[in-house]
Amino acid sequence: MTPNTATTTVAAIPPGLILFGRDERHRPHASRFSAGDKAEAERAADLMGMHVLEISDDTHHNLAAGLPQGRLFGSGKAFVPFVKAEVFDLLVTAAGLPDVAVPVGASAKVTGAHPASGGGASGDAGGGGPGGRFKAPADWPGIERGCLVLACAGPQDGWFEAIIMYTKADDAFELQWRDWPDDPLITRHRNELGLLPPGAVHRAKQG
Repeated sequence: MTPNTATTTVAAIPPGLILFGRDERHRPHASRFSAGDKAEAERAADLMGMHVLEISDDTHHNLAAGLPQGRLFGSGKAFVPFVKAEVFDLLVTAAGLPDVAVPVGASAKVTGAHPASGGGASGDAGGGGPGGRFKAPADWPGIERGCLVLACAGPQDGWFEAIIMYTKADDAFELQWRDWPDDPLITRHRNELGLLPPGAVHRAKQG
């Protein structure tokens, strides 16, 4: 990204605020809201047990530029989707807060909890379980048990790393979210998965 592009991106994010917090499974959520939605967004944060960070400097603008736009609901709550752990850590640091778990409870359905499908069973993926070394397939035909791939958590939630745990009929797989190993397994067809770029596979995080 060139300096001019970076400046344009930051400038494109108007003053506003960021809502962020963890759900009952300790998964990070965050999204940005415009200044015009300040009162409603703050009320939603209070209802959902989330933190509020006002966008007031370049650091905040840069963080906001990488976040999805939030949505407010008539219930008073808001849509605050998942974000990467490293992005959440930057938000915590910018807000000067300790990274403590904030239970969202029942509002997790509103904030975009993983659309879990398949069973809640767990298992080893041929040495590729949490703490192990995974392999990245070079192409879609190469996807098999034990591979680390990308799977979409939902239309508004983005793509996250997942481990192929089991193969199923009709070229489908059961996967475990790499960073949320306690979640139920999800089912995805081969053509619904994404490939990691070369060299992107690294040691999985402990659950």
